[in-house]
Amino acid sequence: MKFVKILVAVFAMLLNLTATAQTTVTGKINGIDGKPLMGVNVQEAKTTNTTTTDKNGMYSLKLNNPSSKLVISVVGYKTQTVNNGTGTLSLVQDLSELNQVTITASRTPTRKLQTTTAIEIIGAKQLKAIKPEGIAEAVQNAPGLYVNTSQGRRGGIVTRGFPDGGNPQGGLDYTSILIDGLPSFGSTGRLPEAGFGFDNNVERVEVVRGSAATLFGRASAAGAINIISKTGGEETHGTVKTTFYNNAFDDGKTQLNFRLDANINGSIDKAKRLRYNIGGWWLDDKGFKNTGFNDFGRQLRGNFDYTLKNNKGSLRAYFLATNFTFQNLTDVPADLTTMKIAGGYSNTQTLQNFSQFYNKEYTVYESGGGFPTRRVTTNGTDSIKRSVRQAFQDGSYGRTKQVGFNINYNLTKDITVENKFRTQSMENGTKYSFALPSFYLSNNQSRLLLDGDSKDGDIVNEFRLKMHVGNEKMSHSFTAGQYTAITKLRPTTYSFVHFLNVSDKNNTQFGAFPYSGTFDQPRGSITRRGRYTETVSSVFFGDEIKALDEKLTVNLGLRFDKVIIDMAETKKPFDLEVTRKAEHKDYSASGGVNYLVNTNSAVYANVIRSFRAPDYTAYTSLEPINFADRRFLRATDGINKNEIVFSTEAGYRTTISDNISIDVAGFRTKINNRLATIFENGILVSKPFGSQRIYGAEFSVAYTPEKIKGLSIRTNVTYQKSEFTEFKIGIGRTNGAGNPLAGSGGAGYNVDITGNLFGNTLINEGGGNYSLDLKGKQVPGLPSLIWNTNVSYLTKYVGFDFSSNYNANRYLDPTNIIKYNNLKMVNVGAFARLYLRNGKEKTEMRLGVQVKNAFNNDDIQNIAGLQASDLTLGQKQKTPTYVSAVPSSLNIPVWGHGYVQLPRRILVTASFDF
Repeated sequence: MKFVKILVAVFAMLLNLTATAQTTVTGKINGIDGKPLMGVNVQEAKTTNTTTTDKNGMYSLKLNNPSSKLVISVVGYKTQTVNNGTGTLSLVQDLSELNQVTITASRTPTRKLQTTTAIEIIGAKQLKAIKPEGIAEAVQNAPGLYVNTSQGRRGGIVTRGFPDGGNPQGGLDYTSILIDGLPSFGSTGRLPEAGFGFDNNVERVEVVRGSAATLFGRASAAGAINIISKTGGEETHGTVKTTFYNNAFDDGKTQLNFRLDANINGSIDKAKRLRYNIGGWWLDDKGFKNTGFNDFGRQLRGNFDYTLKNNKGSLRAYFLATNFTFQNLTDVPADLTTMKIAGGYSNTQTLQNFSQFYNKEYTVYESGGGFPTRRVTTNGTDSIKRSVRQAFQDGSYGRTKQVGFNINYNLTKDITVENKFRTQSMENGTKYSFALPSFYLSNNQSRLLLDGDSKDGDIVNEFRLKMHVGNEKMSHSFTAGQYTAITKLRPTTYSFVHFLNVSDKNNTQFGAFPYSGTFDQPRGSITRRGRYTETVSSVFFGDEIKALDEKLTVNLGLRFDKVIIDMAETKKPFDLEVTRKAEHKDYSASGGVNYLVNTNSAVYANVIRSFRAPDYTAYTSLEPINFADRRFLRATDGINKNEIVFSTEAGYRTTISDNISIDVAGFRTKINNRLATIFENGILVSKPFGSQRIYGAEFSVAYTPEKIKGLSIRTNVTYQKSEFTEFKIGIGRTNGAGNPLAGSGGAGYNVDITGNLFGNTLINEGGGNYSLDLKGKQVPGLPSLIWNTNVSYLTKYVGFDFSSNYNANRYLDPTNIIKYNNLKMVNVGAFARLYLRNGKEKTEMRLGVQVKNAFNNDDIQNIAGLQASDLTLGQKQKTPTYVSAVPSSLNIPVWGHGYVQLPRRILVTASFDF
């Protein structure tokens, strides 16, 4: 509170710089059809003083300076600057995307043309056409984004110029996901879809690339994706949509696969100040793959907004309640020679449909001597038993309850106080089976069933104080604030080791891991049982400067973050607890500039120094060498350091003939002390490996021809080169069950140090330890070429859309031994609609069809656990053709633990807009 009082006092003193007489102006604004336009933004030039037109197109605004001009802006029309005595004004339609107004880039309404970073706006019409079922699908056509959608209704997002963070929980380490300007989760360790499902409440999505960390947080070095919810209008409107899915696979059972979406919004009181927006969905679907259980669940989300009198600001209260299960983490055998699905498997089959074994239970044992030995009990007598059926049936679930409050209050015309508060409780489950080794023999596979649950919760609060100071020559929009997040995590993960014959596509052979050559009862162990509290405290300051008659825009930002992680794990013996506390702190600084060359063109550039601090996932699991001195087996050197990120970008934007928008940018990113996540003796471990750089260029063009009304063509190409500048990995010794590498290379090394290294350099570290120098190798998982295209055609009664994604030149591992196939994804859709008139309002009935992955491509998107591992090189040495030579008479293929593109899916939708 002391910090807040000081800021208020400083800003109040600065207020005297701009105190002038006030006058009130009124006017009316019409559209191209001559009818009044509601919701048009009317702004006093060179200030933050704004209002909007009512349903009659009327506005009233008190001016700080009687001679000020007015800036008139609304999506779909050209922005105009006019004298304040204009009276009635008719706007001109704008086909250029560069005049769209964004609020995410600088937290104030800004034309896309004048932003200092690369930005993409995915509006309501686009969202309605592509029908996204998750955040990744919503942004997959945005420039410079590589999207991994192999996990069904969840997906990973990687921003150009940055690597895949490799977070084992699926979190986004460099790109923030914001919901209405606030991070979706207090920790970076989880995807937002763990407790949020994309819905019809979303108005638009803004994708910011470049210098954003100072405004959006420690996980925003690459940028931010802001999901903006609808706000209720004066009149009641809504949408009801039903989606029917085809059966992606044939299991002999008939089921109606469907999803119901609904949204309604409007005003409650006579003065139209209290407005609401409520919606959600209900899902019951077999899903994309035959897991034996459905994707199912529901979500309800809403917000209530109250506009204060005399343009003093607004209040918002909102809520979210979800309960859903997504059967998403399903792997397939990958043929390492073709990088497609192996052995005649289809892209709808999985290795975890063990329906005939669902009635089995397994007993949880304490681990010892390499195998579980002693039963774990709850009270000294009752053994902990887990059900295989329950683990698979629950799937990866999310159950969230959330409430939040926002306050936006104008202390004066130039000073605004803004506070966003949210609290939520989350129950999450991670239930899936995966191969213990990344490579395995095709006739036998050792697998681990992760049977995990977590009860999490967080409290997030962000306070901002904004002030406008300026004159005719120069103006400043200052922002200062404080951010706090307290996240509590209570994970418990049981594990059950089993095996199967992978060549048996019906999964009829399934059993517990054999002990001493015999089959014992199914038994599992505790992988982790912990208590974690992650506390983030941040302060930030920004300044947006306008000068040279608003041709020049400069953005400056500074942010300091401190992360404290208080950890506790219960380990063998299970009545003792291991504790640890870690603290990470660092700063981010950014600067950006935009200069309007003319009314239709601008150049921009930005630079940022930011950091990535490890979250709690980097420390799990806490394993002591012994309990006497509490020394940790996995407290590796360097994990106490932060990744340091330096990123620069420069670009040029222009509009040709009002209907062709072009954006060209170049970028460069350097990351020092890069953390990577690997499997080490069966446990995910984060370690620092060195540094890397990524640089490239991006070209985007949008074309909306005037002669073909309703046609929009957008395409973007990104080329990037990535390489390790200082990066090495130690050669390990892996002898996991079912691993065809076991015992190879002499002394149990993963890599034969005397064999063919396939262009890699060996380093003798001494003491029998070796490592690989990977300097100059391409960063794994990152495509060199990203090409996204979207074509849509919309008329009064019919519409068509086409989108394609192409990603080329990706490597599987840091030794660059195996290259992925180029990924291609094509989606097409069409719809017809009918208008019904109800009084003065129109309602719309729409029937549509959408085909996702129209050509049913089935290339491998990922093979798990190898992005910072030496195992690929060792496997290539052992089996150059990926056929086992031990014994030589069998010639058994070696397959990989792969994740494949989602199969083709047809969606039929029927919607009613009123």
